Amino acid sequence: MVLFHRILGAIPTPEGPTPLVVLHGLLGSSDNWQTLAGSWAEHRPVVLVDQRNHGRSPHHPSHVYPDMVVDLLDTLDHLGIQQADLLGHSMGGKTVMHFADRHPARCRKLIIADMAPIAYPPHHTPLFDALAALDLTQFGRRQEVDAALATAIPEPGIRQFLLKGLHRVAPDRFAWRYNLPVLRRHLADMTAFLPLGTVDLPSLALYGTRSDYVTGRGLEALQRHFPRLEATGLEAGHWLHAEQPAAFAERVEAFLS
Repeated sequence: MVLFHRILGAIPTPEGPTPLVVLHGLLGSSDNWQTLAGSWAEHRPVVLVDQRNHGRSPHHPSHVYPDMVVDLLDTLDHLGIQQADLLGHSMGGKTVMHFADRHPARCRKLIIADMAPIAYPPHHTPLFDALAALDLTQFGRRQEVDAALATAIPEPGIRQFLLKGLHRVAPDRFAWRYNLPVLRRHLADMTAFLPLGTVDLPSLALYGTRSDYVTGRGLEALQRHFPRLEATGLEAGHWLHAEQPAAFAERVEAFLS
């Protein structure tokens, strides 16, 4: 499946700099990365993609990592990119890890943002319950949807992140861009351990020191599977690129350069 994508900076060419391809996390989209990508695009092409069942990419009844690896391969082939630097956050981090394991020649450097090759307990169910409980036909303004979510999701930052997936399908009707039923059905697939080999590529793990995704056993697993790993903790939670955008952008630029 060729994914919806947007290119910032120069069009990728075989003779030009290695492009950076960025994959968002669960319930995110390429929209979340445009500001950061703008700074990186001064030095290289940056390709932002919407993973399947997210953003403007096609919806599909399957949402498992082997399929998402094929999606990324199809998209690189479609763009004529033979080798790329890959950056993935959360769910996107698992996608790029397994892509690099299966197609190492197509990846020059790897950046994994707050994700590790371990199993996680499913913990997004309350978000999906809150989103599924809304009857979007009852709302005419985005602020009304925000207010309706506030009881179940009191954190304003998380609500604003989720509301980026809201769009108008008619002048008086909203819909979610992400495929909620399929994503909810595959939550266990997204958080389960998937066997991973040794990836002998220059790799950077950026993780939030206030997040439990990587600290401890997650970092140990990354070091086992990625022998050329550099790891940097940022004073942030899981959405470290939103909480510490300047530090995140600078570390990525230094690693790629």
